Amino acid sequence: MLPEAQGGESPARESNDAWLDALSGVVKRVPVVDEAGLVIDHVMVPIIGGRIEGGAPDKVYFYRCPDDSLSGFRIHAGDLLLCVPAQKVEDGAISLFSLNGRRAARKANKLDGNRVLLQTYDREFASVALPSPDAPVLAKCVKLERRL
Repeated sequence: MLPEAQGGESPARESNDAWLDALSGVVKRVPVVDEAGLVIDHVMVPIIGGRIEGGAPDKVYFYRCPDDSLSGFRIHAGDLLLCVPAQKVEDGAISLFSLNGRRAARKANKLDGNRVLLQTYDREFASVALPSPDAPVLAKCVKLERRL
C-alpha cells in the first residue's frame, strides 16, 4: 500500500476512527499522495454501489498536482486527481505515470509504432514521446477536485 508519515495516536483520532468504522460502507478515507508517492493527507469520499468512481474503495487514491504542467486542461498546482489503478494506457485520457522515479500526471496519446505521447499543456513543460514500455502507467485519473 502507500507509505504514511509516522505519528502518535490522539484521542480525537481514535474518535474519528470509530466514526469511520461505523460509516465504512458509506464513506471512505481516501489517501492523498504527492509526486514521491508519500501520503500527505486524506479526503472523505462517498462509496456508491460498492465503488468509488468505478474503482475498488481500497485501491483508489488522490494525486496532488505539484505544478501547472496541465494548466491548459484546467488542472493547476494543488488540485487533486482521483486515480483508479490501470494496467494499460488509454488513448486521450489523463493518467498518472512513473517518470524518472517520480509520479506525473500527463495526457496520453497513442502514436504509431507502439509509442505514447505524454502531453503537457504549458509553455514551461515539454511533451515527450516514449516507447510504451518506457511509460509505465500507474493509474487513470477519473475526477478532478479543486480546493478553494
